[in-house]
Amino acid sequence: MHENITEKDINDVFDDILLFEENVIGQSYDEGFKIGVLQGNKEGYHLGYHRGAEIGAEIGFYLGLVEKYIDYYSKFEETPTKIINSLEVLKKLTLDFPKINSDEIDLFGLLNNIRTRFKKLCAQMKINISYPEKNNLNF
Repeated sequence: MHENITEKDINDVFDDILLFEENVIGQSYDEGFKIGVLQGNKEGYHLGYHRGAEIGAEIGFYLGLVEKYIDYYSKFEETPTKIINSLEVLKKLTLDFPKINSDEIDLFGLLNNIRTRFKKLCAQMKINISYPEKNNLNF
């Protein structure tokens, strides 16, 4: 016989049989949890990346229009002050939009503020422009 094998007491054998299902469930849970974390991180990264790209495109759309209108109105001597102020405020909001994610920052609140300011600006300028991809955004 092998000297390395130690004989188990009959009570240990019964305990092993009795706890077998519980041990297998625990090991399976741990293994499944590790796999789930890896897959969840990958899916979360891709979701965040694509949502961030959508938000960035929308912010860029607003900033591009604002800069063009600021340039356009700079050519006129008499430009309504309210419109220039609204353009400058919206430009500042878009440029100040956070480039990093933080729990202390309400990104969607800031984005909604920019959207509201843009709608107000369009009303002031009596134009009907909206972000062309607004129907494709799903938040």
